[in-house]
Amino acid sequence: MPVRRVLTAVLVLTIIAAVSCKNEDKKAKKKVIRVEKPVTKVDVTIDTTNAFNQLFIDSSLVNSYLAKDSLSDTLINRIKSFYNSRNYQYAWFSPEGLPEHTVSFWNMLKNYLNYSKDSTVYNKALALKMESIINTDKLKIRNDSTYQALELALTKYFYLYADHAYADDPGFDMKTLEWYIPKKKLTLEGMLDSVLAGKGQFSNAYAPTNPQYKQLREQLQKYKTIKDAGGWPRVNSPVEVMRIGFKDPSVKTLKKRLKIEGFLEGEDSTFTNTYNASLAEAVNAIKRAYGYKEDGTAGKTFLKDVNVSVDERIQQILINMERMRWIPIETKDSGRAIMVNIPEYKMHVYENGRPAWDMNVVVGKESNNTTVFTGVLKTVVFSPYWNVPTSIVKKEMGGRPSQAYLERNHMEIVNGQVRQKPGPWNSLGLVKFLFPNSYNIYFHDSPAKSLFNRDKRSFSHGCIRLKEPAKFAEYVLEDTARWSEQKVDSAMHSYKEKYVRVKRPIPVLITYFTAWVDDDGALNFREDIYGHDAVIAKKMFLNSVGTTYSRQKAIRDSLQHIKDSIKAKELELKQKRKADSLKQAKVMSGG
Repeated sequence: MPVRRVLTAVLVLTIIAAVSCKNEDKKAKKKVIRVEKPVTKVDVTIDTTNAFNQLFIDSSLVNSYLAKDSLSDTLINRIKSFYNSRNYQYAWFSPEGLPEHTVSFWNMLKNYLNYSKDSTVYNKALALKMESIINTDKLKIRNDSTYQALELALTKYFYLYADHAYADDPGFDMKTLEWYIPKKKLTLEGMLDSVLAGKGQFSNAYAPTNPQYKQLREQLQKYKTIKDAGGWPRVNSPVEVMRIGFKDPSVKTLKKRLKIEGFLEGEDSTFTNTYNASLAEAVNAIKRAYGYKEDGTAGKTFLKDVNVSVDERIQQILINMERMRWIPIETKDSGRAIMVNIPEYKMHVYENGRPAWDMNVVVGKESNNTTVFTGVLKTVVFSPYWNVPTSIVKKEMGGRPSQAYLERNHMEIVNGQVRQKPGPWNSLGLVKFLFPNSYNIYFHDSPAKSLFNRDKRSFSHGCIRLKEPAKFAEYVLEDTARWSEQKVDSAMHSYKEKYVRVKRPIPVLITYFTAWVDDDGALNFREDIYGHDAVIAKKMFLNSVGTTYSRQKAIRDSLQHIKDSIKAKELELKQKRKADSLKQAKVMSGG
């Protein structure tokens, strides 16, 4: 069975390098002269009951901004048209915080700057402000002059970026940018029908050019047919794990369920209650699509994914189609590229536009979730120190660890900073890989090897742990003179920190796709581990359904409510006992 890849090689390289100028044709090109279309009229059908965003900006503020800034008439009309199409709702900020697409655009813009060195799309003050906002926990957005100015500035640079990045593409229509950011909530059914009919934002005229978007759209008809036929049954197993030879009515239900989604063939009348080899094979097929190890068994954790409704799967596809809008056009870029898809727990390495190899990774747990961004891998650090973040020192080490704790964990304090010495005990393992970013995220080894064998691998503090760090170090440094397998191994076990520059830096992309079509044409689904799908679903749909994250959160919140109620009751009883004791003491003393 071929190795299944998260996305096609073309897609990965377009994400990382479509904004790059470095590998374009060296011949001089004339900039495309675009015929500007009329300014879009204000869409009065959008209001607070159905808007994607509940923040609105006054049209007079937009006009005032456009009058003050030294913008061309073309850019002024594009920005006016952009806000008219949204009935002046914010595009880049929302009351809940920073939308996912805002971070996607900001990373896209930074990536373009890295390669093009095009200073016309750079503003230092805006860059400093945005980096600060992106790194702020529990961000509170206010509809004040600060955010109004940032909102309009981002829209300006959105169009400036597109004008430069797509300057040589005669097929790119600037009007499509008005559809990149959702404007109006629809019902799940309404959006599904709109996609399949190619209407509104889902018309071919406004569809992005990347193949993943189109492949996801093609999958929707299958799931609409399933939905219209009543969906699929729930499978409730009486045992922890069903395997070959097990007999129970739930086995027949599982066979029907897998048949409906296309993983098992046969007539319902031929299905028995016995878990047989053909069912085990079908279970492995759906396990590949859902990201489980193919062991032919059906455990209760796996069945939770099997029991996800067809409505949620449709919602999941539509959400990831929206993410695909931020994939730029294809280019002829070549060379090496690295992508990590967080919900897949997998790193993918690409060479010359083709999949090369991949490895399992561990990503950040929910409370320390790994940020989505782009970067360039420039440095390998062998036998690294681990500078323990202040947050970890406070939460996990009591603020200032004792000397005994430091010695036991091979740590020391240098200039007030707690750090762990190089060695096999080090939390970063024996090597780390740096791609400069404002989130302090990097790849590294890990002494906790057993975690890589689990199906669900979100355990880190935010950085990405690699299952095969030595292999990756050899690969990264293969074009750097004298870095053999033996030298890499020696440096990893030297107990002395050593920095090595990568001769040809490698683009790195960290993504969050929970639905995609792999290189074999199979649709894949993964868990919404950080709740990003849940946030988007509420903003996109009038009747959104839950996600794996929101259901688990509801359970956690319910348990916490029970715990809080018990604690409150215990406190009440304790106070009552204390009051009764005081009262009794008072009576006995004759008071």
